[in-house]
Amino acid sequence: DMESRVLSASLKLRAMGVDPVVDKVRSEFYSQITTAKPFWELYDEYLEVKTFKSGTRQKAAGYMNTLKEFCSKTGYTFNIDTWDNLTFGRFIHYLLVDQNFADSTVNRLVRGTKSFLRFVYPKKDLSWMTYKQLPIEGEIVALNDGELKILIMAKLDGYLDRTRDLFVFLATTGMRFGDSQRFDPSWVTPEQVLEFNQLKTGGKAMPPLYDASRKVLNKGGGIPPKIKNAKFNNQLKELFRILNLDRPIVTHIVKGKVVHRSVSPLYSIITSHDARRTFITLCLQKGIPIQDVMAMSGHSNYKSMKPYMRVSLKHLRSEADKWDI
Repeated sequence: DMESRVLSASLKLRAMGVDPVVDKVRSEFYSQITTAKPFWELYDEYLEVKTFKSGTRQKAAGYMNTLKEFCSKTGYTFNIDTWDNLTFGRFIHYLLVDQNFADSTVNRLVRGTKSFLRFVYPKKDLSWMTYKQLPIEGEIVALNDGELKILIMAKLDGYLDRTRDLFVFLATTGMRFGDSQRFDPSWVTPEQVLEFNQLKTGGKAMPPLYDASRKVLNKGGGIPPKIKNAKFNNQLKELFRILNLDRPIVTHIVKGKVVHRSVSPLYSIITSHDARRTFITLCLQKGIPIQDVMAMSGHSNYKSMKPYMRVSLKHLRSEADKWDI
């Protein structure tokens, strides 16, 4: 079994006078099995033994399925020794043309596939396996003050009421969806500030509890509503459409290095993460110092705040224009 094979790899390294650290054991382990095991079994084993963050395992399985579909479509039998620039180029062509994926999706699939190959073939040089995106800055999708108030004041019931409550909670705490679904009442401090370590980064976030978010907690017995992410995103679009939250939003999608510009109503593109963007954007517009907003949202560096700073500068310009001189 797997444990005995790992032990065997460790003992072999010791016999060779090599310290059996994790990377060395992994390299020896896979050098013993890659010639004997079919490629797709290696991928299944990778999904089993690799330590993934929450939700990442499902994405890794998706990368495997995409690679399988490419092999099936093109008749290519995967072999690390024939996986070269030419075959990789065909893979990229398949993603862009056959699947019509955006560059951001292609980039993510390439990185995910490369991560697996590096894990299984640690001695193989895969530095050439990259897909570069055009650096393009899109519009931050965030609700303005008026839209958030419409959402809070709306008379709703049933699943739309729960959908609204969860979005309002996220938009007034800056919490990521994943953290909201594992919310613990112990995160509420006596100062009415939430204090918790984020699932995605491990960093600490300390958002204050406003009346709107406190009401959501009280309504749910101390926790925000629990809804599956895909279902939540679908219900958000329905909710926003019913409330006529249809402000036009400019979006840019890059496909094959070509930028495609489109304009869509807010309700058609709203997602759970836009609640967090709403919190950060409105905090900055209200004049809360950026270092305090970062402490609330759990951002650890200014680089990730740059898109919000651009939004804030637009607000600053509109405020400055009130001085007619």
